[in-house]
Amino acid sequence: MTITAALNEDQLETLALFLEDQAEDAEGLDFFALHGLLTANAVSPSTLSTAELLPMVFNGEPQWGSANEKDNITHLINLLQKEIIELVESGQSFPVPCDLNVEADEDGEAAPLENWAIGFILLSIEQHEQWYGKHEENAAELLFPIVYASGLNADDDAFADIDEDEDLSLQVCASIPDNVIDLFLLYNGDDN
Repeated sequence: MTITAALNEDQLETLALFLEDQAEDAEGLDFFALHGLLTANAVSPSTLSTAELLPMVFNGEPQWGSANEKDNITHLINLLQKEIIELVESGQSFPVPCDLNVEADEDGEAAPLENWAIGFILLSIEQHEQWYGKHEENAAELLFPIVYASGLNADDDAFADIDEDEDLSLQVCASIPDNVIDLFLLYNGDDN
């Protein structure tokens, strides 16, 4: 099953630049973190509407240049959400939109995967009871690589040990695409 990208290059650039500006001004999410958040929303046991997600994306209400800009950016986010839902529902290994490693770049900027994972984990924290309630053991196991990639628990000994072993770090990160699908099936499967 082939899924056509919902956004063309110009639309992706428009969305990424707007998010970058908002991230600088209000500590909102960048494109990768948005993608992670929307991926989490696609697998979530309790999907949120775009209106419910926007305050998480922008860390409050963004500075819209106009009503037209708000409509356009919201439309682009909706298209991206639709594409991600189709990818998740396809049941194939999920194509995370960045390299599967947590190596910072030469400027010390966080790896795109770290930002993607932060966006993903943001929703699982927000919906902690739904994600962990009756699936605590499975959820914790499937979320482990994403939590690791986010760097949010970097001080934890288990995560520090992975950081010290580059091959193990890459192996943990490489499990993320399949774990995304497994999380979707855990929460949305027939025997849920």
